[in-house]
Parts: sequence; structure tokens; C-alpha cells
Amino acid sequence: MTERLTGAATILTRIMLALALALLGAALLLGVRQNGETAKAFGLAVIAAAVLWKGFPWLTGRLAKLGAVRVWILLTVLCLVLKGAWVVLVRIPLAGDYATFWGYANWLAELPVLNNGEYMALFPHIFGYSSFLSWFIRLFGSGELLAQWLNVLLTALSGSFLFLLARRWWGLAAGISAYLLWIFCPSQTIYNSMVLSEPLYTAMLLGILLLLTRWEDGGKRPILLGAVAGLLLRWLNGVRPIALVVVIALLIWRFLLKPEELGQRQGRRRWLPALVALLAAYLITGPLWQAHLTRRIGEEPATTPGYSVLVGFNPQYNGQWNQEDSDLLFAFRDEPGATAQQAQEKAMAAAKERITSGEISFFHLMKEKVRIFLGTDSACVGYASSVLRHANFFSLACNSFYYAAILLAAVGLIRLWRQGSRSLVLLLPLYVLGLTSAQMLVEVAGRYHYSILPVLLLLGQGALFAPAPAKTKIFQKTQESP
Repeated sequence: MTERLTGAATILTRIMLALALALLGAALLLGVRQNGETAKAFGLAVIAAAVLWKGFPWLTGRLAKLGAVRVWILLTVLCLVLKGAWVVLVRIPLAGDYATFWGYANWLAELPVLNNGEYMALFPHIFGYSSFLSWFIRLFGSGELLAQWLNVLLTALSGSFLFLLARRWWGLAAGISAYLLWIFCPSQTIYNSMVLSEPLYTAMLLGILLLLTRWEDGGKRPILLGAVAGLLLRWLNGVRPIALVVVIALLIWRFLLKPEELGQRQGRRRWLPALVALLAAYLITGPLWQAHLTRRIGEEPATTPGYSVLVGFNPQYNGQWNQEDSDLLFAFRDEPGATAQQAQEKAMAAAKERITSGEISFFHLMKEKVRIFLGTDSACVGYASSVLRHANFFSLACNSFYYAAILLAAVGLIRLWRQGSRSLVLLLPLYVLGLTSAQMLVEVAGRYHYSILPVLLLLGQGALFAPAPAKTKIFQKTQESP
């Protein structure tokens, strides 16, 4: 029975890895073919990937001789200095979504109940990040660069999580490599000058992955680890509603890609109660989060993503934000007595009508959405164009780095296939597939792939380094060989 489960799981794993590889290939092809600049970026990416392939194992191997703790401190200082210098030197005016986040954060810091929460009721995910910002506004005041410095600290936290995760899966040199690449990621650096939720929810996502690796390694109190992971997932969902992608990926891995441990008594005792704790913590806190949100904004928030689906299936704008759909939503909202939920339900009805109209070429729409979502990494340059000189240079840097990361991640996927790995590292390609699939159903933008960047960097370590020894402890303090 166990052999049959293992055989079926191996086949499913290879299918999943093939799908992830095909997705990265499609994203690369669609992105590179856009214009001469993206083609040039691809050429530079090939050179960069080759340099990383040959040079990074040597460089990080030398750094690894400093020991895990010392090199982590060095990398964190470097991260704080470089990212901090950027936010001090490049100051992007507040506008659009960034002004919305900042404005609501200041109101939440001052008012127990908002007197203008109608917009937030329509888009309740705004509350998660605005509420987070409001804690620090109460502590430090609404300084000009408060949000940006928080981004820098969250970047260092994400880098530390990358360090630990890559070290767990591929060894200390890989941990150093992942952190270094995160530090020098151009788009991530540019985004730090903006008031946006991506640095927060990405740090939470990596923190959840780290908790799960402790769980996989047989860490003590797995039920507690599962409950904490469930609470973090609920908070993540309040900041960006993508927690279900992580939950589904975890369940697919546990029950389909590596089910044989559940056929053993010890495996069931370790995994099933922890999974129940995770799901219970996530589900039970849902109504509590909704109640807290209702109390703070003074209105019941919408739970239906009708507007996002409506925009996502607008073929005229390739699933991107547009004024017409926005006006339609607010027309629904402005009807006498209409609630946020009713407005979103009407938007969902309009979305269903659009989807079934027969006027959409779904293949073309999905192709364009993949191109917008994953084809380039230079959306940040457009958001910062009012202050960035030499925009073409920064776009080239962002896309070259991004394409190099995709190339290395693709090789990492191939190595996972060859090694027959079915460890928790499979959550990485599952997350890429899951988030992309979700974006195909809703509004899409280039910025929304931000949380995929560290996943690509982690997968890329599989191309640069051999797997770490099976008994490597994630928080082990002794020096490791590169």
C-alpha cells in the first residue's frame, strides 16, 4: 500500500513540477517578446545567471567560513544600510493606493471607529496593512518616512527568513546566497519607497513557511506550531486575501504529494492534529477578524470579491484596473440603502454576465494576464517615474534580475524532478502555481507577483547548491561546510 502511494505521489509531483516549469517558461517567453528592451534584459539575464552559477557558490562558500550567526549579522547590516539609503534618497510622493493606505492608517491611529469607512468596507484588505501602520503611528507619530523604514525592517526580516529556509534546504552557503540576492533585488529596493502591503504579507508568508519546516523537522509541540501558523495565515489574509493559496498548497503536499507518512501511526500522530490545529485557528479567527473590522470601520465589510472578478474578466483592459468597472461598483454602492456587501454581490452578478456573454476569448485573456502578472518586473519603475531619472536603466536592471531569477528557478525545478524530492520545498512551486491561478480569476497587476520573487530566489538555490544533509538543523549554530 505504501509503495503504491509513493508511486502515485511521485507521478503527481512530476506533473506539478512540469506545470510550474511550463508556467515559468510561458512567463519568460511572453515577457521577453514584448519589445527590444525586454529582449535586451533577457540577454543580460543569461549572462547574469551564468555568472551566478559559477561565482556564487565560490563567494558564499568563502563567506560561510565566518559561521552562520556572524554572516547573518553581516548580511542584515548590509541589507539595512542599502535599503535604508534608498528610501532616504528616493522619496516617492503619496498617490493612489499608497495615499489610501497612509490616510486610513492615520485615521485608525486617532479614531476608535472610522467615520469614513465606506471605501474600506468595499475593500476590507486595506484594513490589515493600514491597521499595522497605525500601531507605529501611535508609537512614533506620522513621520514622513515611517512606512518606508518599516518596509526596510520587513525586508531584513524576509531576508532572514530566506537565509534560514535556504540553509535548511540547501545548506549555509545557499542561505547566504538567497539573502544576498534579496538584498540586491532591484524591484524590491524600489518598492521600499512606497506605502504598500507587499513587504508585510511577504514577510508573513516566509515566516509561515519557516514554521512549517520546523514542523516537518519534528519540532516539539507540533500542535502549537500548527495553531501559530493558522493565526499567521489569518493575519496574512487580512492584509492580502491569499491565505487560501497557502492552505490548499499545504493540503495538496500533505495528502497528494507526500501521503505515505499518514499511513504510519507516528506520522498520523504528528501531522493530523497539527493540521487540524492550523485549520481550526484559521477558520475560527475568521469571524473574530470580521467582527473586529466591523467595529473599527463602523460598517459590515463585504466578503464577496465581485468587483475584482468583474475587472479580472474585462477583456478590453486585459483584466487590469479600469475606470468603467470602478464607476459601476460605486454606482451600485451609491444606490439608496445599499451596503458594501450588496454592491459587491451586484458586481459579481455583472461579472457572471460578462463571463457567460460569449464575447471573451479566454485563451487570449489568460495569456495577456500571465504576461502582465509574470512577464516583467519593472512595474515599480512606473510607480516611481515621477522621481526616478534614467527609468530605462532601472527597468532594464529589474527585468534582467527577474529573468535571471526565473532561469535559475527553472533549473532548480528540474533538479527537484531529478532528485525525486517530495519534501516541504514543494510548497514553493505549488505557491507559484496557486497564486497565478488565483490571479487569473481576479484583477491583475505586475506588482501582485511581489511575493513570488523570494520563492524564485529560493528555488534558484536548488540550481546553485546540492541539497543540505537530511539532519541539518535549521537553527543549528555550528559552522557548516559550503
